[in-house]
Amino acid sequence: MREVMIAPTEERLSMPGKTIRLVFWFWMLIGLLLMLFYRVPDALAFSNGLFLVFFGLYTFSLLHRAEQQRFRPAPWRLTALAAVVGVTTMFAEWLGTETGFPFGHYYYTDILRLGPWEVPIPIGFAWIGVVGSALLISRASSRIGRALEVGTYALWFDLILDPVAFSREFWIWLDPGAWGSYYGIPTQNFVSWFVLAALLSFMFPMQKTNGRLRREAYRLYGGMCLMFGLLGWKEALAGPVIMAILAFAVMEWRARRD
Repeated sequence: MREVMIAPTEERLSMPGKTIRLVFWFWMLIGLLLMLFYRVPDALAFSNGLFLVFFGLYTFSLLHRAEQQRFRPAPWRLTALAAVVGVTTMFAEWLGTETGFPFGHYYYTDILRLGPWEVPIPIGFAWIGVVGSALLISRASSRIGRALEVGTYALWFDLILDPVAFSREFWIWLDPGAWGSYYGIPTQNFVSWFVLAALLSFMFPMQKTNGRLRREAYRLYGGMCLMFGLLGWKEALAGPVIMAILAFAVMEWRARRD
């Protein structure tokens, strides 16, 4: 029997996928308004970490839609790959807080913490979001080319995220490192983000996304960059603001072209 490739459409997005998309954007909008013009109330402190969980879940739903383009999609494979990303990065973060390798010397405050662990669980979901969104917007035709793209997108995002997170004390950097620093953050952290994201991309099969799905992924990545850029504006961090505006503009331009 001839195999038929099924292209994902908006109608094929599952109800859980539609729900997490709605929750993600709603949570981002309300949280951003609170952080820009007021503050997150103590009773809603858990919402900071929960937002990163929603980011990871939303990205996973988009990866699942992309998987539907492949012949005989294996849903449990994607779940396993996402779990490997989460566990691997959580281990790398724990190693970093304990030894300073690979990211540098730092520790997490309680702002993102959901549970008793040293490294907040939402961090693993955040990495799924970062790596997954980078995979979705990559246009490379080879695994090496895609790895370089994924690493670059992860690095770009962290150059915006990390100074803002440090300024708002999501985590605290203890040492600028021997290689120099960027807003007090060691250069080795950014090198490690690039390398780790690039290496994780090799686990995922090569696949192309259709225009609609890629547009949604562009706007997810661009929206996350813009959100942290706006927070960077409040913290008077010129570098992250400029990089966020550039990232949002590039992603929106690509979304409109597709």
